[in-house]
This record gives sequence, structure tokens and C-alpha cells, in this order.
Amino acid sequence: NCAACHGAMGEGGIGPNLPDNYWIHGNGINNIAKTIALGVPEKGMISWKATFKSNDILALASYVMSLHGTNPPNPKAPQGDLYEGK
Repeated sequence: NCAACHGAMGEGGIGPNLPDNYWIHGNGINNIAKTIALGVPEKGMISWKATFKSNDILALASYVMSLHGTNPPNPKAPQGDLYEGK
């Protein structure tokens, strides 16, 4: 489901790319998990808290963090605030 908007390798599409140092809703596992759980309705991202258990949301957030620095081909331009060294 994530790949539909974020790309198969996190490169972005409708949604932002995930491997770079730029984050719209904050970086780190807690901010990422919160974004997954609550969604971003104004941007079309649904809330996943009714679909996934909290442990699954944390696992998804951990997966998103594991994409950092992977440099997929043709990434979408960075969006959000730069978080260096994260």
C-alpha cells in the first residue's frame, strides 16, 4: 500500500521520497509512526491505525528508517525540513 504513493523503493511519487534527510512531519521512529498512524488527510494519506496494530506501525516506521541513504533511482525532489545526521 505504501508503494502506491511512495514508490516501490521509497523514491516517492504522489507522496514524498523516504530515503533522504528531508522530512515533512519530523524524522525519527516516533514521528514516522505517528504519521503512519494518523495519516496526512489533507495530502491524501489515510490513517492506518485502524488497519495495523501499534507494533506493526512501529515495524513500518522502522522499515522507513531503514531506507535512509539507499539512493533509489529517479527519486522525487526532497520535501520538508533537512535533518542532518539522522
